[in-house]
Amino acid sequence: MKLLYVLEALGALAAAAAGIVVCDANRFVIRKYTMKSGKINGTYRFVMLSDLHGKSYGKNNERLMKAIDRINPEGIYIAGDMITAKPGKDFDRTAAFIRRLSEKYPVYYGSGNHEYRMEIYPKKYKDMSARYEASITGAGIERLKNRKVIVKNRNIAVYGIEIDKEFYKKLHVPKMTGAYIEKKLGKPDKERFNILIAHNPSYFPAYAAYGADLVLAGHVHGGIARLPLLGGVISPSLRLFPKYDGGRYEEGESVMILGRGLGTHTIPVRFFNPGELVEIVVHPR
Repeated sequence: MKLLYVLEALGALAAAAAGIVVCDANRFVIRKYTMKSGKINGTYRFVMLSDLHGKSYGKNNERLMKAIDRINPEGIYIAGDMITAKPGKDFDRTAAFIRRLSEKYPVYYGSGNHEYRMEIYPKKYKDMSARYEASITGAGIERLKNRKVIVKNRNIAVYGIEIDKEFYKKLHVPKMTGAYIEKKLGKPDKERFNILIAHNPSYFPAYAAYGADLVLAGHVHGGIARLPLLGGVISPSLRLFPKYDGGRYEEGESVMILGRGLGTHTIPVRFFNPGELVEIVVHPR
């Protein structure tokens, strides 16, 4: 009889856990972060998206679009992995969503490892990278591959870096330096508020050493599953309880906002870890 009770209890727990996974995989929350800077002209409000991986919240991503419209940001910052690099994968829905965003807001799009992977392995992915890039090219979209743009009247420089494939290897985090980033992007403009879109948060110390005032990152999906007091459980590089799993981090004068992402891919699970739309407000000091 006791065994039966135990089995029933375990079954109930399993059902509850499955319910949480299904719920968290199909909802998102909005998290807001604020900071101050003496470099910026006026208050600047924007949103960050990352790791959508082709997911749609309602038809044509209407739920996500309405949430963004309610915030009414001055810009959309994409920290990579809006699609999933899989041969034959359809990304028309995601491209259409990004184009819709660009009709309303300036869009600053930095690469994740999935966009980068399609680009560097044409034998595997054929023309997928070229077709995807062509589908999101248009007015209002700044595609930031190792380049910067200036946000007019705000004294902001926005950089997007594509780091090399060795910096995404599993079970290993190689050393990165500020000099490596400078080789990719050139010297930072110290008179401006420098926003660096850098998909992989593991190298935050190097981004800070480079001179980024604000780093926008994703990649970790909040640790996939989150446990009370312990945080995210595992990173895409298969590191347990990663140091950077989501939220705000500081390194000297630099701040990193790490989004928990909006979708899933290889491990299609979110546990106590719903998708996240990030709102950021920078106030003048």
